Amino acid sequence: MPHSFDITPFIGYLAALLGTICWVPQAMKVWQTGETRALSLWANLLFLATVTLWLVYGVMIGDWPLILANIVAVALVSAIVAAKLKFG
Repeated sequence: MPHSFDITPFIGYLAALLGTICWVPQAMKVWQTGETRALSLWANLLFLATVTLWLVYGVMIGDWPLILANIVAVALVSAIVAAKLKFG
């Protein structure tokens, strides 16, 4: 009997990858240029709280795509918030 391929984990990891890498250019740009005037501190703090809660949730249910994506997202959004606080 042939084995069926479950694409569910693949979809989870792909969503995690795409949802995470979108923050890389922003984090790199603010640290390279120091330009943060157009960034909202409150919006980034709220998003940081959101990805932190998703990370906690992922850990609680043992979902590795959520865990890995949100570890990276927390780091990247933290870098953006830190740049906003440093460069104003």
